[in-house]
Amino acid sequence: MTKRRWFGLVMIVVGLALIAYPLYMDYTSTKEAKALEDAISLIAMADEGEEVDLSAIEDLPFSEEDLRNALELEIPYLDIVHRVLPETNEYNLSIALTEIKEDQKPGEGNFTIAGHRGYRDGRHFSNLSEVPVGEEIYLHVGEDTYVYEIESSEVIPPTAIEVLEDDPNKNELTLITCTISGNERVAVKAKFIEKKKRSHKK
Repeated sequence: MTKRRWFGLVMIVVGLALIAYPLYMDYTSTKEAKALEDAISLIAMADEGEEVDLSAIEDLPFSEEDLRNALELEIPYLDIVHRVLPETNEYNLSIALTEIKEDQKPGEGNFTIAGHRGYRDGRHFSNLSEVPVGEEIYLHVGEDTYVYEIESSEVIPPTAIEVLEDDPNKNELTLITCTISGNERVAVKAKFIEKKKRSHKK
């Protein structure tokens, strides 16, 4: 299978998952989403290197290692910080943001992330299209932060798979969600600026 065809299949899966996401899911938290939030809270409160017992949390399909290794995406303009799960599928998209391509590295190539738009403020990428050009986006990986600056935000057809491809002359971040109608996609492109130590908010 060629890379272009693979990207096309991924975009179809992402599109179908985004469109199929039921409206009522934006107004009620699923057991799985609540379990994920509880687990992340426990891990965040633990001391560095401390093992966290997640066995008491029901409906949690992820291990502590999975969650510790997951990235965090922060968009200060929207005042949101979301966990990014490493695989795009319908289940993961229902509870978090997801990486579209495998073996991605922040600050290198075209780092791609998908998320539901939703119909409620603050739900994943519900207000992504409102973030203006020039605003910063942060990818947090452990104690490191990768800083990106938005260069463009546009509505594209689901077949525009070229937005996922790497540009050999650019390191960038691409965020994908659906429009309210679900017929098109919102693609936000941000250029990589720098890597720095993470600043923890108090």
